[in-house]
Amino acid sequence: MKKIILALIIIFILTGCEVRELVESQDLPVLEVALNTELSNEHEVEEFKFTTTYSTGNYDINEWLVTDSKTLILNATVSNVPKGTEVFIEHVHVDISLASQDAQLNGLTQDSMDDTYHGYQQEGLLITETYPYKEAFAIEGFSKDIIEGWSWYVGSYGSGSISSKRLTETNLIKEGLVYGNKVQVIYNLSIKYTGEEYFHSYTVLDEFYIKTTYLKSN
Repeated sequence: MKKIILALIIIFILTGCEVRELVESQDLPVLEVALNTELSNEHEVEEFKFTTTYSTGNYDINEWLVTDSKTLILNATVSNVPKGTEVFIEHVHVDISLASQDAQLNGLTQDSMDDTYHGYQQEGLLITETYPYKEAFAIEGFSKDIIEGWSWYVGSYGSGSISSKRLTETNLIKEGLVYGNKVQVIYNLSIKYTGEEYFHSYTVLDEFYIKTTYLKSN
């Protein structure tokens, strides 16, 4: 009897009949579905304000595709900076990953970007009330990371039960339970107030979703 039960368990595993581990989305802001919509975050950084803004520029966010090549525009400004204070953006790191209800795909990195000052004469990229920070993140749709991650997901080590294994927008959404992208942006600031000899660091983090409406419009 024990041998029969063991055989049934093995057959059950080999046929790919497995229970998915599902996860709920985090309570994060969403870059809303509308052309040229912007998402702004105001951060209190010690004695001044640091405001970040994100948009997709001329890319219609109503047509946002996870697998499409697209651009995310980053803007950062400062206000109420005490006189004599110096603020530099020492480094910016951006990650865009899959947002999925399936734990095996959720958080899979799709693309990343780093921005920093490439010289040696100052502490980073100067940011003032006159000179804001602006950068464009060119996002790969079919990046190496997402292709390899999807191959693992549909292979013997991942879900293994998807009928059509090709990486497409439809398969990501319908089979992989992907509902968009999660964006994480880290700003490393270097700050020096009047009378101080050295700079000190301060980190600002932004996280938000960009959701796809692909299946609703197709």
